[in-house]
This record gives sequence, C-alpha cells and structure tokens, in this order.
Amino acid sequence: MSFSLASDEDVAPPLGASAAPQVLLRVITTPPGMPWEQTRAAQLEVRHGAPLPIADLMHKMMRMRRWSPGQPGRFAVFYIRAREFREPFETVVDVEGTPTKVAFGAGAEQMRRARITGLAVLLLVVSGLIIGAGAAMALNARAQASARLETAELTVANRLKAAKAIDRRRREGRLLRTAVGAARPVDEVLADLAWASASKSPAARIDVVHWDHGLLAVEVRGEEAPFEALDRIQERSSRPIRRGVWLWGVKPSLQGAGQ
Repeated sequence: MSFSLASDEDVAPPLGASAAPQVLLRVITTPPGMPWEQTRAAQLEVRHGAPLPIADLMHKMMRMRRWSPGQPGRFAVFYIRAREFREPFETVVDVEGTPTKVAFGAGAEQMRRARITGLAVLLLVVSGLIIGAGAAMALNARAQASARLETAELTVANRLKAAKAIDRRRREGRLLRTAVGAARPVDEVLADLAWASASKSPAARIDVVHWDHGLLAVEVRGEEAPFEALDRIQERSSRPIRRGVWLWGVKPSLQGAGQ
C-alpha cells in the first residue's frame, strides 16, 4: 500500500475565507479486491497513517476513480486540524493535477437540503399525527355506535321476551278457561292449585294433579296422605291405580260442605 502526502504548495487556498484551516492531502492506494474491502482498508490506513493523532484531526475520504475488477483502489484523504475548524467551509484541492472540491461541515447547499429534509420530516410527523388523530376519532365513533347498537339490540330482545311472556300467559289463560269450562271461573282453579301447593306434605310424592269441574284429585306414590291441611276432606281410592300409585280425591272445605 503506497501513499503520498501533499505539500502546502499543492493545497489551494480556501474559498471565501482567509482564516479557513489548512487542508492536508493524502493519496492512499489499496490492493485489488471488492469495493467494500478496498474502502475498509483505506479507512484503516486513514487512521493509522494520519500525520497527527487522529483525535486531533478531522478528515474526508473519497475514491479517486471508479472501482474496476483486478485494479487497485485509489483514495484521496483530506485532513484539517480539529482545533482550527470554526465553521463549515469548502475549498478546492489539486489532487494529482485534478482540482477537487472538498467541504468540511455542512456547506450552504447541504444546509439548504438539510432544512428541506427537516421540513419534510416535520410535515410527515404532523401528517401522521393528524391521520392518527382522525383514525382514533373514527375508531372512537365506531365504538360508540357499536355500543349504542348493542344497547338497542338488548332493549329489543328484552321487549320481545316480555311480549312473548305476555302472549304465553294469554294463551295459557285461554287454554285454562277452555279446560275449566264456562261454568267455572278460572280463579277457582288457581285457588285450588295454590291450596295444594301450600298444603302438600313434605313426605308426599305427587306424580299428577287432576282438576275437573271443581273436583281435585292427585296421583301419589305410597299410602301417605298428600296434604297436611285439615280444612278439606281427603279420600284414597280403595286400591292403587297402578303399582305403588294411589289416587286421592280432595273434597271442598269442611265449612263449605257443612253449609
């Protein structure tokens, strides 16, 4: 690997500012290889072969010619002393007979591009915030609409359930009136069923309840009386209607029978 260090006479004075740092030129040659391998080798040489400790310098490196297979790489390295750098500047350096522009820090064009890039990034961020806020509002509105729809569906379901219950009670009432007949009020049937429920013996096993024109009868497993109340007369059939099942008839209240 060979290199040459440009003398002060080879370096063109900085453009526009007499107080700009002095630029030192170095040309680095790397062996043939892949372009990234040549670049890595040149970067190592930039640091290890610097004219001063690398911590005291600022540098720029550029490839002098296009990469070609089997050809060595040629790089130009420009150094300035870090303590001399005050502000961004550009200058032209003669690199093996070719005037080459080199800039340290951000030049005017670079600063303009940076401002444009920053503005574009800011616009993207603001647009993202606006779109995000719009999406959040849309999702919130959708959630509220969904909640209202679920509430309405639940209300309709409850009303439909209540309407079905009312219709069922009406149909049951019609069936009960048909079964009882026009001569007996429905209240009498309900009163007998209420009495049977309240007076049932805990030990009784009632299978079926019969009611026909004021007559109440029950089918009971076992010989025990089905009801505990003494206000009505209970009579058991003389023999079981089927194995282990007896029919008990319940007559109207004793008071009513005495009258």
